[in-house]
Amino acid sequence: MRVLRSLLGLSAVFAVAAVACSDSTPSSGEATRTDDPNQPTSPGVPQPDQTTPPPQNPAPPGTPGGEEPAPTATPYQAFDINHVLSTGQSNSVAHEGKPVLSTAQPYGNLSFDVGVMTSGVCDREGCRTYQKPSGFVPLVEGDSFWYPVETMSSGMANQATKLAKEKYGKPGHDMLVSLAGRNGLTYWCLRKGGCNFIDPSYLNSFEESMMQVDDGKRLAEAAGKSYVVRGVTLIHGESDDYAYATNTQQFPNDGTDGSFKSVKDYGDALVAWQKDFEDGVKARTGQTIPVPLFVSQFSGWNNIATSAVTQMQLEAHMKAPGKVVLVTPAYTLDWDADCRHYTGKGERQLGAYFAKAYARTVIEGLPWEPVRPKKITIAGNVVTARFHVPVPPLVLDTQRVMDPGHHGFAVVDGAGANLPITGVALAGPDTVTITLAAPPAGAAKLRYAFTGVPQSCPGPFVGPRGNLRDSDATPSEYGYELFNWGVHFELPIE
Repeated sequence: MRVLRSLLGLSAVFAVAAVACSDSTPSSGEATRTDDPNQPTSPGVPQPDQTTPPPQNPAPPGTPGGEEPAPTATPYQAFDINHVLSTGQSNSVAHEGKPVLSTAQPYGNLSFDVGVMTSGVCDREGCRTYQKPSGFVPLVEGDSFWYPVETMSSGMANQATKLAKEKYGKPGHDMLVSLAGRNGLTYWCLRKGGCNFIDPSYLNSFEESMMQVDDGKRLAEAAGKSYVVRGVTLIHGESDDYAYATNTQQFPNDGTDGSFKSVKDYGDALVAWQKDFEDGVKARTGQTIPVPLFVSQFSGWNNIATSAVTQMQLEAHMKAPGKVVLVTPAYTLDWDADCRHYTGKGERQLGAYFAKAYARTVIEGLPWEPVRPKKITIAGNVVTARFHVPVPPLVLDTQRVMDPGHHGFAVVDGAGANLPITGVALAGPDTVTITLAAPPAGAAKLRYAFTGVPQSCPGPFVGPRGNLRDSDATPSEYGYELFNWGVHFELPIE
């Protein structure tokens, strides 16, 4: 919305209190930054030298070793207006998303005339009104929650249009982006129908998204434009993760269709969320084109050592391929000094990552795979992990991300105890080997970027992270590096 909100929410209703960052700048958004605006920063941590490897040509999708057939592309269907819905909690609505950066529209991307955010009369429990749009305007940032912010919307739309034109040779790809996030709400309260403990006079986030679809279609038809909903972006997980950490998780839960306790955990929730969005959109638009859920992997836990939600996000991607799409981890983004939210630069960086997954899925018509394991085996004391790699070769980069130890890798036994590692090395363009001091006595799991330090700040120099990335040299609309970094995971060794 264009008017200032009176929102009192923080990153999560259940979120852990902000932790102090060592030598951090004062007051989020008020400190003067002197670092390179195109490189990631972390509060109070000096920047290492940056180097960029030479560009590499992408490997055929799904065939790093030639043993898997390349998927068949879904033919692209052009529409005049390509609508993307956005939801989530505080980072979705860019709490601390300062400064505002994207003040001009370089392409034909759009928002509603009431702003990217269509809700109003908001407080920490939610928003009470829907501001019905009467037209489209060029997409720029500066919409207000507490104050004018940079959401990820422009970063995503402008990067996606750049890729459509320059990489895929399309004459254009005009996007409409609308946002219906809420500070601090879990999946249960954001989903279709909402939860049973919030005042029903508040506007449900899912229902707001459906109103946006109705209005997008109405305004497009009035302008003589063809219209489609292409997907939903989700920046979420903090409150559900805190609930898991305190054993207050809201799972299992009944499905929105009334099925008894069918939503077993947060991973199931993502699959159900995507289905509800797709069903709702198709019922309103009549489209047959699918509506995938693009998910940013949660990287910001700092109240406990390990996160339940970040693993379930990966599991949902694996369980519902093409429907739930894991885009990127967030540990390389620019974080605010409050240690919980992204800056305006971090939001725009994240938008560019959403754009890459979106362009691959929607425009190229092929599956998006982040840097994640495809097979993990062991022979004696050597663990070998082969990865999906969007653009080979893999790199262990200790310049852009500070080494947390063993480049972020760990091997644990059945009880979760760490097994001593003597070395981590690249063994090919898509392979990493982890050498243990001795063969494990029983079943073991491989972890990556999986363990944080409680009461620390997330980011490329502290918090849960790792050094593994690909060699993607995709040009950025805003000059950011867009390497694909390894996702957080804990997976069994075969």
